[in-house]
Amino acid sequence: MADRFAQFADGEQVLTVSECIALAATRAERAREEWMLHLGQGIERSDLDALLAGGVTENGSGMRLAAPDLPLSRPVRPPVVHKHRAENVLLADLRNFSKTHCAAGLRIHRDNEHLLDHHATRHVPGMLIVEAMRQICTAQFETSHRPGLPSCGYAGIWHRIDISFDNFLFPLHAEVRSEITEFDGEKKSNLRFRTTASACQNGGVVARAEIEYSMVKQERIDVLEHRKATGAARSQLDPDA
Repeated sequence: MADRFAQFADGEQVLTVSECIALAATRAERAREEWMLHLGQGIERSDLDALLAGGVTENGSGMRLAAPDLPLSRPVRPPVVHKHRAENVLLADLRNFSKTHCAAGLRIHRDNEHLLDHHATRHVPGMLIVEAMRQICTAQFETSHRPGLPSCGYAGIWHRIDISFDNFLFPLHAEVRSEITEFDGEKKSNLRFRTTASACQNGGVVARAEIEYSMVKQERIDVLEHRKATGAARSQLDPDA
């Protein structure tokens, strides 16, 4: 896994990229047993190239990739989850099973905004899980519902999130799922959703949420925000007005 998650690595079963590179050559020389390397969170193409250059092999003895033909995850494009920066996208390999049910792999970039200023722990921050759930709801809208709507921008308005955390999520393979349980599409300018979202790891649910949100035309949001922002500023400047 990426060096960012060094606190989770134990130096035996779980290694960072730097630890793998340091051990690869020495194990190939002095040990006959074979180490199978499974990629964890935060691994980018540059990390994989560094591992291969440092002595990890795609086949052969020593330390090698467990699945050499398995490509790195295919991150969702930033606009699909309403983000600007690729490192802040938390979803990869999105699958739409129907218009109401989808799933994606959790993809945590080493420079994700929720990691850069967070106290180092072995588990993934809870707010990152909340953001992953927001992103899968947004991606579900953009890929399953957006194609049949007017050609204008939409913004997400989040009304309620009722979330429970049942376990820690660690920087290993995980999945995020969303199932739409209620949908009101009568107004094309304001579509309302109720969704059950979950984050799963090793066959168990680590967090689940009931979410209510709307996808609203951007031009409508702009007018509403401008009016409310003006009112908020006036209230700060003149509370008695």
